[in-house]
Amino acid sequence: MDNEKLALVGGRLLDGTGREPLRDAAIVIDGPRIAAVGAAGEIDVPDSCKVIDCHGSTIMPGMMDCHCHVSLLTMDIEERLLTPRTVQLFKTAQIMKRLLHAGFTTIREPGILNDVGFREAVELGLVEGPRLVLAGGIGQTGGHFDEYYARGLQVPLFDVRIADGVAEVQKAAREVLREGFDFIKVCATGGVASPADHPEYTEWTLEELQAIVQEARARNKAVAAHAEGTLGIKNAIRAGVWTVEHGSLLDDEAIEMFLSSGTYLVPTLFAFDALLERGDELGLTPMALKKVDVVAHRHTESFKEALKAGVKIAAGTDIIDAASQGQNARELELMVRHGATPMEALVAATKTAAEACRIDDKVGTLVPGKLADLLVVRSNPLDDISILQDQSELLMVMKEGKAYVDRLRCPE
Repeated sequence: MDNEKLALVGGRLLDGTGREPLRDAAIVIDGPRIAAVGAAGEIDVPDSCKVIDCHGSTIMPGMMDCHCHVSLLTMDIEERLLTPRTVQLFKTAQIMKRLLHAGFTTIREPGILNDVGFREAVELGLVEGPRLVLAGGIGQTGGHFDEYYARGLQVPLFDVRIADGVAEVQKAAREVLREGFDFIKVCATGGVASPADHPEYTEWTLEELQAIVQEARARNKAVAAHAEGTLGIKNAIRAGVWTVEHGSLLDDEAIEMFLSSGTYLVPTLFAFDALLERGDELGLTPMALKKVDVVAHRHTESFKEALKAGVKIAAGTDIIDAASQGQNARELELMVRHGATPMEALVAATKTAAEACRIDDKVGTLVPGKLADLLVVRSNPLDDISILQDQSELLMVMKEGKAYVDRLRCPE
C-alpha cells in the first residue's frame, strides 16, 4: 500500500549523520515523511501503524549519486549517432527505474540530460525513478562540452549551449535558469573522454565563471564545475562554484581552498576506475585512452589527500555506459578502498550528498520531518560496504514513504 502509516522496528539504524549505529531502533513513517526515530523501547508506535519487523537488518537513508548521467548510454560515437532519440528516451526511463531499485533515491544529473521534463515526469509518477536534481550545461568554444572532431565536424548530441565572453555566458546562464534547472553545470577544464581538449586545459576566464555564478546566486541556485586540472579547479573555487566534479589534479593550495571556501568535491572514482580498466570496451577514442593513462592514477592520489585533509566529499559516479547503471554503490566501495571508512563513505552518499545537491532540508538523514527516503538492508554495510551493490540485500527501497522494493512484506 502506498504511503500507509508504517513502523520499522528492531533494525540497526544508520541515520546518515555519521553517529554510531543505534542497535535496536524504530522509525515511524506517516505518509511521505518521517514522524519519529529512536530506540525501539522509547518510540511511541501508534496503534494505526503497520509494524514491520526489521531485526537483524540495517535501516539507512536512501543513497544519492551527485554525478550521474542517466541518459548517457555509451561513448561509442557510431552507436550514439545511430540511436534514435525516442529509443534513448525509453532507455533513460529504464535506467532511472534501475537506479531506484538499486537503492538510489536521488540523482543529480550534471548537464547532459538537459530536459527538466524528466524531473516533472518522475514527480507526476509517469516514470519510476529517483528524485532528480538537474543541472543545465553551458560550454565554451573548443571546451569539454563542445563536441568538435578533428575533421572539423561538430556533433552536438548533448544539446549543451556554447557561449563565450561575459555577455554571452550571462545570457546562457539566464536561459538555463529560465528553463527551471536546479544547477548550472560548467567546465573549468578540459576532460578525458571528450574529443578535442585535455584535462589540464583551463576553460573560460575567471570573469566568465564569476558571471555564471553571479547569475545562479541571483536566483538562489548554484554552479557545479567539471574541473580536473589544477588551475581550473582553483579558478572554479575562486569563482564561487558550489561543487567541483572530479578534482583530479589537486595540490596543497587547491585543498586549502576547498577547506576555506567550503566547496564540495565530487570525486567520481567509479568513472576513472572504469576508464582505466576497460576504456577501450567503453568506446573511448585512442586520444581519450592516452589521457586516461595520464590522469587516472593522479586522480586517486588527489582523492586520498582531500579525504585526509577533511574536504567535504559527496558521492558521485560519472558512469558513462548504460550497462553500469545500477552498480553505482561501487563508488562507496572505491572510497573505502582508497582510505575512507565505511561510515565516511555512507555519509558521502547520504548527508553530504544531500548538502551538495542543496536538498538537505528534505533528505539525506533519517530525522523527524524529513521525507521518508530509506533503505532496509539485510546485512550491515559497515562490515562490508560492497553489499550495497547486491540488490538481493535491499529488503526495502522507499522514496517519500512509498516502497518501490519490498521484500519484507512481499518476499520474492
